[in-house]
Amino acid sequence: MSTSKGSDGASNAPFAQLLTPRGGNASSQAEPGPTGAIVVRQEAKSPSETKPVDKQTTSETPPSFSFLELYRFATPIDRVLLATGASMAAVNGALFPCIALVFGEAIGAFAQVDGGVDRTSLNKAALDYFLIAIGLFVTDYLAYLLFSLSAERQMKALRAHALQHMLYMDISWYDRHDPLQLSSRITGDTVKIKDGMGQKLGDAIKYLCQFVTGYIIGFARGWDITLVMTCVMPVMGWSMAFVLKRWVVRATYAQKVYAKAGAVAEETLSSIRTVSSLTAEHRAIERYNEHTAEVEKGNIEQGRILALVLGVCRGCDWLMYAAGLWYGGSKVWKGDASPQEVFQALMAILMGMRSLGLISPNITAVIEAKGAAVALYELLDTQSQIDASREDEGVIPDSCSGRIEAINVAFAYPNRPDAQILNNYNVTIESGQTVAFVGASGGGKSTIISLL
Repeated sequence: MSTSKGSDGASNAPFAQLLTPRGGNASSQAEPGPTGAIVVRQEAKSPSETKPVDKQTTSETPPSFSFLELYRFATPIDRVLLATGASMAAVNGALFPCIALVFGEAIGAFAQVDGGVDRTSLNKAALDYFLIAIGLFVTDYLAYLLFSLSAERQMKALRAHALQHMLYMDISWYDRHDPLQLSSRITGDTVKIKDGMGQKLGDAIKYLCQFVTGYIIGFARGWDITLVMTCVMPVMGWSMAFVLKRWVVRATYAQKVYAKAGAVAEETLSSIRTVSSLTAEHRAIERYNEHTAEVEKGNIEQGRILALVLGVCRGCDWLMYAAGLWYGGSKVWKGDASPQEVFQALMAILMGMRSLGLISPNITAVIEAKGAAVALYELLDTQSQIDASREDEGVIPDSCSGRIEAINVAFAYPNRPDAQILNNYNVTIESGQTVAFVGASGGGKSTIISLL
């Protein structure tokens, strides 16, 4: 180190020129600079002495994820809202098949032996319809309100926690993850999660209870008619199970590809001046289309399968209706059942089976929410190697002299573990000293600054 005199005779600050040779097996030494340089030597080791850098292996197998983990950020208030909303949805679903009982009473009031009409029974049926309508309105309104409120509260906590968690992640973690994809997940995936754990879940509970209640009424009013109409149910159940299994895989895969496409769009728009000056718009469009076309092909294939399954389900609906009318009519003709009982069983089963067709989009939304949450919750479970979120932890020195020393530093970037940037690098910077790091490209100048 040397000092130089200014024009006024005052001594300038000490200046040091430090050479940063490339990491490897060759020793290098800095030549003295024009102002006098501190010689910094990088001690080289043989290949057998150099510690290999472990590569991080990534598994393509998606981690196991329970649907209940979606409610990780639910507070006691949110749990009360969810329980109340689920109860209202269940009551709403159970009320709807009860219309079949009222409808059967109305049919019985019209089908009198003397050809007249039982006005008392009709008035009672009209009043029952009115009460059921009020019950459906109140329960559906409360279910929608409570599920939406709970989902919005939890999404607010999830977004805030995800952003805070990413801000406190160490820099090496960002070398392995694209920040633009992460922002796309916070804005896009959380919307799908909110839909799946909000009103869509409430509708799924409602239609499930409608299906169960319809079958209970059907067995109570005509168990044999119910069994005849249920003969086509295994076909419908197998079709829906096949579609749902395929949908889980497609939903998880599509979320990853859409995140990449969103990162391309966000990166292009944030640097639109540079892209426009280089006339690289077509290249950005091609990169975006590469990702979306990949998902488009899979979604078209999935749509064909879904269309076939929905067609089978609709055909089974009317086939079941025909079987119920044929068997119920034969029972009425033989005198084994009344028209009132036949129509009550028939309508209850039809309402229950129709709920299976209505529940499919809601279950799909729930599955997509689970698929969107896999990557986001995996991020939240990743612990930072340097926890900077706790300011009250760590070693706090009583005083600081400003002397910086690095001893035997070996470093390679996580995304390039084979490229050794620093190999047993040593440097000491005294307090008040001005240092310039010089060297060839890739020698580790910016790396040293970042590490310090």
